Amino acid sequence: MSELFHYQSCGLANVWLRNGFESKPTPYGEAVAIADVAGLHKTIGLFITNNQPLLDGAEIRFLRKELDLSQTMLGEVLGVSESTVRNWEAGRQPITAAADRFTRLLYQEHIQGNAYIKAMVERLSKLDHTRHIQRLELESTGQGWKAAA
Repeated sequence: MSELFHYQSCGLANVWLRNGFESKPTPYGEAVAIADVAGLHKTIGLFITNNQPLLDGAEIRFLRKELDLSQTMLGEVLGVSESTVRNWEAGRQPITAAADRFTRLLYQEHIQGNAYIKAMVERLSKLDHTRHIQRLELESTGQGWKAAA
């Protein structure tokens, strides 16, 4: 049996790989190549959201990063402040049960292909990278209101 690899690049301390990686010597020391990192992260995320008790700080950070959301945007989605998310991730305060459940749901629905949730998370991520206030112009169409072009 080959030696296990302690995979720490995901930010979690308890992930060990049995296979799916290759160690290679380089002029700068030993390097490790991992097959299908996206698939690995999906498996880690699904394990966390299906099997853990309340999420801990590292798990919250991992899921948030996999969703490509900043602390500010995750806080807005969950109805809490950025500093609350920061405190959860740093282990200074426990996540609330409601925020824990919604974070799990958001991740699972996003990763398992719920098109609406996936599109919402992608829009939130883009908004987070280009935060600005736009003027909203509306027009009546006779069948209700809609955003003007």
